[in-house]
Amino acid sequence: MTAEKSSNTIEISINTDVLVIGTGAAGAEAAEVISAQGYKVAVAGDGGQDIAQSGRAELIEGAHIRDFAGVAGDFRACFVKDGQRLERNFGAVVIAPGRNVRPQAEPFGLSLGERVITLGELEKILADGNARSKLGGAAVALLLNLTWEGDPQYTARVLEASLAIQQLEGATASIYAGNVKVAAPGLERKFTYVREQGVVCFKPMEKPSIEQTGDKIRITTLDSILRKTLVAEYDYLVVEEKAEPSDRDLDLAYSLRLDTDLEGFLPSNNVHRFPVNSNREGIYIAAPGLGANIALRIKELFGDGVKSVPADRAVVDPEKCTICLTCYRCCPHGAIFWQDGVAAISPLACQGCGICASECPMDAIQIGGFNDKDLRRQVREAVAATQKPAIVAFCCQNSALEAGRAAAEFGMDLPAGLKLIKVPCAGKVDVEFIMQAFVDGADGVMVAACHEGNCKAERGNLFARWRVNEIRKRLEALGIDKQRLLFTTFASNMAKGFAETAAQFAGSL
Repeated sequence: MTAEKSSNTIEISINTDVLVIGTGAAGAEAAEVISAQGYKVAVAGDGGQDIAQSGRAELIEGAHIRDFAGVAGDFRACFVKDGQRLERNFGAVVIAPGRNVRPQAEPFGLSLGERVITLGELEKILADGNARSKLGGAAVALLLNLTWEGDPQYTARVLEASLAIQQLEGATASIYAGNVKVAAPGLERKFTYVREQGVVCFKPMEKPSIEQTGDKIRITTLDSILRKTLVAEYDYLVVEEKAEPSDRDLDLAYSLRLDTDLEGFLPSNNVHRFPVNSNREGIYIAAPGLGANIALRIKELFGDGVKSVPADRAVVDPEKCTICLTCYRCCPHGAIFWQDGVAAISPLACQGCGICASECPMDAIQIGGFNDKDLRRQVREAVAATQKPAIVAFCCQNSALEAGRAAAEFGMDLPAGLKLIKVPCAGKVDVEFIMQAFVDGADGVMVAACHEGNCKAERGNLFARWRVNEIRKRLEALGIDKQRLLFTTFASNMAKGFAETAAQFAGSL
């Protein structure tokens, strides 16, 4: 990856090859739509002969990633295939997650058998013309999201299977569902259609009681809609298959420095990651039906192979850098690497959150538009220009700043002494800036971040909370009321909440 500097931007030449990891339906779809845009695609994984035969992508069959390095536009993947090492470079990576499944019969005190089956087994029966006939005239109950928080893919499978049963002569299907996950294109409409076709859907208020007596399955449940106990008998019970992250995906998350959700699935539950983004620029998570979305993101990243980015998004002073690895460890976007003996920050992968700059013990990193000198000046001016009580509010530009500005525009009652200071992320609020505000005469300081799980920098709000907690201890040790420092969170549409919080804080000073 090469770059040419100008006064304002850097022109970066990008490798436009794409690696797709996973040969299943989601991986094949992603490979097809990306290659249709003219980009070269390689697919790594087991199987996938249909991909090779189509000619739309190169198949690296049986290859498994051993090492991974680099940043968006210049990733380096090391594969092991047939005991030999193979190294390739790519500009972007698409992961089609796999999963392990565990039947959920035990939570109901049941055992799998002829009458108690999994969804996977049901799908095989429905696909087999001979086996399918045994469901004719049968009453079938399907469990959905009663033992785990499922996902739209699983919901779609249950809906398809229930509809197929309902269309068999004399057969009926019933769904017992917890939280129905329909956050996928057309899935809510599908759910409505299935019910219109006669599939009965129950929403238990608590875990159903299920017992097997001979060839019958009896389900007793307290229905949340009818508010009464219902008892029904079925010929077959389809238990859930709880999905668990595959070992491959857990290894990839570690190797590629990707955030997962609490159960280990890719991506994390951050709202800014949906539907296909990961915490790292240039790495995307595939799911069936989202290939076009991935292709769009890659087109935005690659363009014609040259990308113009701000020259000062994040700048390292080589004279100050001591290679302590702090920035590398705390960067939520995997944008930092080593070059010529010092830290280097990819201007393409960097999101400009400023966490690295605030955590650097040597102040060796500066963020474009938010350098330390300008922020110190803004703090001094904010304190000097305000009425009493003087409140300096460091506001994340993605959330609290918008909420505060909206409150002002709508004429809400904000403290006269409140001054907003824009920061790229609450994670950029240094200990130094907060302490300087108090030294310069601020009566109170607010650090306003995004809600947890809503931070574009993934953990910027957590870094900010940690620093505030630490400073509150210092203030207390100095004999200063720690209540003068407030950490709070907002969404960008919380104008009223911002005004109320600011007023309450001012009243406490």
